[in-house]
Amino acid sequence: MDKWIRQGKTLIRLYKLYAKMDLMWFLRDTKYCLLYMSTDLICLFASMAGIFLLSARFGGFGGMTEAEVLFMLGYSTLADGIYMMFFMGNNTSMVSRIIGRGQLDHVVIQPVPIWMHLLCQGFSPVSANSTLLCGIFITGFALRRLPVAVTPLFLLAAALNALASCLILMAVIYLISCLAFYAPAAAEEIAQSGLDLFTVKTYPLGGLGGRVKLLFCTAVPVGMGAWFPSRALLQLGYGYGRGANAAATILSLIAAPALAMLLVTLTFMIFKKGMNHYETNGSPRYSGFGHR
Repeated sequence: MDKWIRQGKTLIRLYKLYAKMDLMWFLRDTKYCLLYMSTDLICLFASMAGIFLLSARFGGFGGMTEAEVLFMLGYSTLADGIYMMFFMGNNTSMVSRIIGRGQLDHVVIQPVPIWMHLLCQGFSPVSANSTLLCGIFITGFALRRLPVAVTPLFLLAAALNALASCLILMAVIYLISCLAFYAPAAAEEIAQSGLDLFTVKTYPLGGLGGRVKLLFCTAVPVGMGAWFPSRALLQLGYGYGRGANAAATILSLIAAPALAMLLVTLTFMIFKKGMNHYETNGSPRYSGFGHR
């Protein structure tokens, strides 16, 4: 218990440190920090525009109404906001770059466990908060257009599932980034491929066949990035969590958190195996006359 308390205090100190550095960037270079935040919003709206316009043109698609599609887009933005705020800084999410470039040594020599350093070094609460705030606004706006009972249970389920969707994304990125332990030069940018895989997560999958939906919610879990969890939340908000449909709704609500736990555990095991390889072989990016 004392060890957990000490680690918790260390986590808080590290989060405060990275938050302070992020704030200092905003205060010292406000113009470019705001420009950076604006480009995040432009990219966000551009990625959602196609789905939203199709939904508005046809009154919804993929088994969802226009308002439900908007809610799904808001949920997706919430998950992306968590990802941007906690993991985007310092290449934390693009961990294959850290491994492939031989920069993992910079993390290993820190006086904290590697998991703690990777968990904290991407924290950017000032420069990367625009996506999360936008997600809260879009989700709230969509809920006002839906006959959904927004209860504390609904909000708790939404927060838990949004966090789970973010963890699923991070787990997939870290899982394929483990290839960089064995092929550093070839797999240096492979994390971007994992991120690109989830660019299609905002497409409603309701019109697809059962096997395809199962594929996209398990082996290739892009459906867990937005579509499946948002549908489960809507079922809860519509009151399907009571009576004969209660069991199915509960299972739908815990599906994303359960998959996130499974993927995080699997990723941890494979990453640890890659670290053992790294400890034995080191990085080929180092030579007798310096780095790279």
